[in-house]
Amino acid sequence: MNKNVTSRQELIDTAMEIARTEGIHKVNIRNIARKCSISVGVLYNYFPNKTELIFAVVNSFWADVIQNLSGMVPQSTCFPQFVSQYYAMINEQLSEFEKDWLTQLETMPPEDKKRGRELEDQCFQVLLDVLRKALHRDTSISESVWSEEYTQEEFLQFVFHHLIVLLHAGHKNCDFFEKTLRKILY
Repeated sequence: MNKNVTSRQELIDTAMEIARTEGIHKVNIRNIARKCSISVGVLYNYFPNKTELIFAVVNSFWADVIQNLSGMVPQSTCFPQFVSQYYAMINEQLSEFEKDWLTQLETMPPEDKKRGRELEDQCFQVLLDVLRKALHRDTSISESVWSEEYTQEEFLQFVFHHLIVLLHAGHKNCDFFEKTLRKILY
């Protein structure tokens, strides 16, 4: 157990692997220390408690999603088609984890949930920006679709909210939602 850990990232990567293969409920200080062949005390130098470790795992997960989405080459400028591609990519990455890992995170104490929601909101703003750019790329959408009562921003919030609902519900795709977006936009 005298191995030197090369980085905090190595610990996060190990935690991510445990979350993928065994479920997020198996991510804990002892399991990671054992897998990295280090003492528990060394791990506490990087993460003062399990909650900090879980936040690091979740943050790393969303950073990976954002990186993959940012590098995604749209198959077309069609916004509804992009939404399907976007959904498929996020859903694929979520499927690497135990299905109910998002639900397991809901069992955190209230003060940790608050912090978790703040981190989640930061990630979600970046994800919304990806959708915003895709919406602006679609020149087939008539400007007459938008008004003071029906803004692009509210529409984007609606789209994002429903994608999250579909992900939580475990839908394999968002085909019907894509059709709905086509009806609204064109």
